[in-house]
Amino acid sequence: MRWIADLLLAVAIAGPWIQHAGAKPQFNSVNKYDINGQPCPMRTRTGNLCPQMCVSDVQLCPEGYGDDSCPSGQSLCIDGTCSDACGDIPARNNPCGCKFQYPPEDAKGLVPCATFPDVTIEHYNADDLSQLTDFCSDKFNVSGSAPFWGDWSGDQELPDDTEVSSGRRFWAGSQCPKAPKYGYTYKEPLWIGAFSCVGAEVLILLIWVVYKYLREIPIRRMRHGESSGFTTGTASAAAAVSSEKITAKEKPADVESKTSKASSDDTGSESALLVK
Repeated sequence: MRWIADLLLAVAIAGPWIQHAGAKPQFNSVNKYDINGQPCPMRTRTGNLCPQMCVSDVQLCPEGYGDDSCPSGQSLCIDGTCSDACGDIPARNNPCGCKFQYPPEDAKGLVPCATFPDVTIEHYNADDLSQLTDFCSDKFNVSGSAPFWGDWSGDQELPDDTEVSSGRRFWAGSQCPKAPKYGYTYKEPLWIGAFSCVGAEVLILLIWVVYKYLREIPIRRMRHGESSGFTTGTASAAAAVSSEKITAKEKPADVESKTSKASSDDTGSESALLVK
């Protein structure tokens, strides 16, 4: 069984350095070169590839993708759809928040333009974002320039045909950064209160254990003395019983010796009478 303990100890020590093995290449890209060693041509992709545009004012949306994209009597809502009751749509449905639980201050106040339709891009390169934005800008008449969501200090070039003198535009949607995962720092008031309660309970238990131990010292001493006296008395009684047994065993031998002595005395008397 010792080798099992050694094995478990070795696994526990090497555990933090053991990584999950995967089949993903680490030193080359899959399907980047053909069988002749030439770079593979970019493929053609079709779909909702153009990212959604978020603006500080709906008038900054491209023509046909602002309020003018909605039917008569409806307006563009914060979720990028047209409705006559935009007030019923919760703020969390705003795609300009990029699904952040706590969007940054620069993202607050942004509203989305209408979603761009599906497009087909030849020689699509997912790593070249400028290719994507240039194609979408030309396709949907997005004049000026706009940085990506999160590049709050990026250059802003507003279109010349807008009545808005200042504003902000950002490419968002599919180009949103990954939302951070929030966790506890264990410094929140809830955790501080919980730790305080648990710590107080542990302290009370420790004080009780010490108090109980000190109070039971005389009782333990008394019980120890009683047990010692009982043991001594029991040993004395056992010794007395043993001596009685030994005495009882010796009695038959004494009787036999006395009988032999009496027999010898009788024999001596008879011999004396015969001599006379």
